[in-house]
Amino acid sequence: MTEARPTSRVKQLLLASAAIAVPTVTGFLSSTRQVGLVVGLGFLSMVALAAWVIALGRLRPSTERWMIVPELLVFVGSLFPAAIGGHSVWLSVFGETAHCRVDTVERHPSTRGSDSFTAGLRCGDRMLELAPTKAQGVKPVGTELDVVVDRTGFFTNLERDEVSGWRNVLFLVGLLISAGFLALVALLPVRRPESTERQAAQGKPRRGGSST
Repeated sequence: MTEARPTSRVKQLLLASAAIAVPTVTGFLSSTRQVGLVVGLGFLSMVALAAWVIALGRLRPSTERWMIVPELLVFVGSLFPAAIGGHSVWLSVFGETAHCRVDTVERHPSTRGSDSFTAGLRCGDRMLELAPTKAQGVKPVGTELDVVVDRTGFFTNLERDEVSGWRNVLFLVGLLISAGFLALVALLPVRRPESTERQAAQGKPRRGGSST
C-alpha cells in the first residue's frame, strides 16, 4: 500500500538543486583557463555533497534506505557529462574554426600521473595553443588540422572533431538525469507496511479491556 506522495518542501528542493549544481558547474568549467576557480569549486563540492544528502534525506522518510547509493552516484556522475559535453556546448556557440599547423610540441613530465603535452599552433597570422587530453592525441610537428577557438578566450581550444552533437547531447542528458532523480525523490509515493495501515484503520485495542 502507499500513502499520498510526500509534501514538497520548497527549502529542501532549493537546497538540493543548489547542491547538485555545484559539481555540474565544476565539470562545466573544468576546461577553462580559470584554474583557481575550478579548484575552489572542487572544495565547495565536498560541502555541496553533504547538503545534497541532507536535503534529499528530509524529502523521504528516515526508514527508507534505497536512496543512499543512487544519490551518491547521481551527484558524482553529474560531473562527467558536464566536463565532457559542456566544453563542446560552449564552443558550439562561441567557437570559430581555424585551420592550423603544428609548429612545436612541448612535453610536461609528471610524477603523479601521465605526462601532459602542449602543441604550439600557427593559424594564419595567429599563434595558438592546444592541450590534447591524451598522449595519443598529440600531432607531430608539421601536421595540419582544424581547431575550434573560443572567441571569448574563456575556454581552451579543441580539435574540430571534439566539438560534436553527441557531446552536446551528453551534457543535456546529464542535466535531465539530475533533475529527474530529484523529482523522483520528491514525488515518489511513500510505502508503508500493510499491518500499520490496518492498525490505523481499526484502532489499537485498549489495554486491560474485558469482553462482555
